[in-house]
Amino acid sequence: MRGILPLVFCLTTISSAQANEVDYANSILKTNSSIFCETKSEQQVVNPKKLFLWLLDVVDVSDAAMDLNGDGSTLYQEKVALIAEPDELSKCEASGRCNDLDKEKIIQVQNIIKSLWSPAPPNPFTTRFLPGREGSGSSINVRTFLSNDSGIQSVCPPIEPNAESLSDSNKKDTSSKASESWSERLILRERPEDIIKPFKEGAPANFSYELNELTNTKDLEVDLVAALLISENFEEQHSSQYFAYFQSDTDIQKVKGVNSSSSRRALSLGAIAEYRLGSYDSYFSNHLITINPSYTSDAIQDSDSLNFIGTWTPIPDLGENNFFLNMVPIGPYLDLKVNWDLRLEGGSILNQGKQASIEKDYADYGYNINVIMNGAKNSILAKFQWDSSYKKLYSLLSGQRSKEYLSSKLRYLINTNLSLGVGYEKGQKGVQFNEVDKWNINFGAKF
Repeated sequence: MRGILPLVFCLTTISSAQANEVDYANSILKTNSSIFCETKSEQQVVNPKKLFLWLLDVVDVSDAAMDLNGDGSTLYQEKVALIAEPDELSKCEASGRCNDLDKEKIIQVQNIIKSLWSPAPPNPFTTRFLPGREGSGSSINVRTFLSNDSGIQSVCPPIEPNAESLSDSNKKDTSSKASESWSERLILRERPEDIIKPFKEGAPANFSYELNELTNTKDLEVDLVAALLISENFEEQHSSQYFAYFQSDTDIQKVKGVNSSSSRRALSLGAIAEYRLGSYDSYFSNHLITINPSYTSDAIQDSDSLNFIGTWTPIPDLGENNFFLNMVPIGPYLDLKVNWDLRLEGGSILNQGKQASIEKDYADYGYNINVIMNGAKNSILAKFQWDSSYKKLYSLLSGQRSKEYLSSKLRYLINTNLSLGVGYEKGQKGVQFNEVDKWNINFGAKF
């Protein structure tokens, strides 16, 4: 393949204006769609990463051009930056890493990707924002298309059985893409609300060593949710996703080698239904609704409960830098995203066990605010993330107290999946509202 397509794409010197007139969507992408299209929500959609890596392979951009930091390796993030960031090509030329042929190849890759949303001639691909992910300042370009968190989907045309690919040796077995494997639907995070967040924003499963201010003990804690995507559906103005999950909220406090009265091993089984509504002609043009029932059993406290959480998030339209919709830069070093919701929480304690002080039944209303700051790409803070949340609940039942919970974590990102961090939490935690006040050193993992 590397010997065929570079001749097709790159050995002729095509100006940018001429390249934009080529119908790549029909001539190249449609013919080879089985290579990078996959089944999602009962339709074939473009996998941006597969498309991107395939194009780099067949167009054969040099490794020297893609090695942005000059360390001799070419990471995926470097490849994306070279193609998607406007100033990286200029830097590549100025540094001498890119020659004229590299420049033409990079422009060709950009134009082929852009052809997915080109309006004319009639485009076999339909590229658009998913419901609930588009604001007045949103735009589809190479950078946002290749981002995992932008919410852009490109629907593929039906695969023609007798379509002739550019290289028979690179045809894929499309039957293997008829359905996603269970591993592609598995998600590991810290809390149920992290399941529905974009990958960069969702908190990782947390394994902590803690200094407990309430009991003056040193604790070991595990906070993790393993979720499986059951089904999803995308329409013009709304979408839905359904997850089943298992949650562990375990806090082992030892006093002279024996579990203290505050130790817990709460295991939950639950489900989350997420509904995104979008493209409404109003200030709150996008909405996110979640429904989250669960059952929790604590083996140490001998308690059982049925729980329910419902949330509604109206997302204001703030234009291009809408930090309620996407991560946006707030200077040269930081990107900001704010998540918030109005919520109802309720439940019934089936067995109080050793937690006789908690209410038998509860019904609360309130809000939750989550602020995430990521270090800007290619800055000295690029490996750091600050993630803080505050939840306040007011009781709908007379005589019951209000509840609040604060959590703040600073993480060092080892890679996209692993992290180390320090954190602090205080208040009533989880669906059984366990009292916490502690600092921790934590290791995080997510996928």
